[in-house]
Amino acid sequence: MIEDEAQPSLTGVTFSIVIGLVSTEDRERILETLDALRNQRGDHSFEVILADRRDDRVSAVIRRDYPEVRLIDCPAETSLPELRTIALDQAQGAFLAVTEDHCVPSADWLDAVSMAFREAPDGTVAVGGCVENGVADRALDWATFLCEYSACLPPVAEGPAQSLPGMNVVYRRKALAELERSRLIRGFWETTVHPELLRRGLTLYSTNRVVMNHSKKFSFRLFVHQRFLYSKYFAGIRFERGQIFRRAAAAALSLLLPAVLLCRIAGQVWRKRRHKMKLLVALPALSLFVVIWSLGEMAGYVAGAGDALSRIE
Repeated sequence: MIEDEAQPSLTGVTFSIVIGLVSTEDRERILETLDALRNQRGDHSFEVILADRRDDRVSAVIRRDYPEVRLIDCPAETSLPELRTIALDQAQGAFLAVTEDHCVPSADWLDAVSMAFREAPDGTVAVGGCVENGVADRALDWATFLCEYSACLPPVAEGPAQSLPGMNVVYRRKALAELERSRLIRGFWETTVHPELLRRGLTLYSTNRVVMNHSKKFSFRLFVHQRFLYSKYFAGIRFERGQIFRRAAAAALSLLLPAVLLCRIAGQVWRKRRHKMKLLVALPALSLFVVIWSLGEMAGYVAGAGDALSRIE
């Protein structure tokens, strides 16, 4: 059962929505996100907390035009997982909703989350959903979206799940508070927190009703840079520094990644029977992106993660 309107937290807040303000391009998209939250259907008690490492003109607009939003100033080098954890520390709601500064929730997002928690089995500590492409003007827009979120296209499996999208997920805050802080700040929660929750016998719940629109318009240069950084970070922390032979083997196997990744993305689009023509149009850029993905992992296995995490947006 959801501890919702009938039993919110002691502060009267049910949902704390946390967002890291990090984007260097399409910076004003966050205003669309905040407008969508303002106009949510249903009578939900929620707060919005932005952990901001930019402190730019958009930050000033938020301070002026969105007084209901709590803006936390953070150092420029603060990583996105650290930003989320800082926001978590100040959250007052019984549930912590996590999204990104370029994602726009559907009008019934909180309604759908509330219903999902009511219907989910006992032991459910997180609810997530599907991801739609909110920016679809160019072939490049489809290539960047499918490279990251082809697995999250609707329909997603309904019910208990092994994974949830990290930018369309709502947690029971108590479950996160019980985790070691090092797990929260070490990396992205879908790879550090979700496996730990499952290991503890807790349930992640997926439903197509919880819809998020991924709406960032990347430049080619920024996406390539970000894809490389994320892959380098992932590979860099996968093995301990002293595991030289494992790192070397993984680096060599990275040469096979482009073909594996491209087949995986194409298979996901084909199985979902959506956007097949968009995949074909996006294929030239997508093919280059999976090569960059492979090179990033290879660099991470060889040289470690370095400062990649703090540069990811």
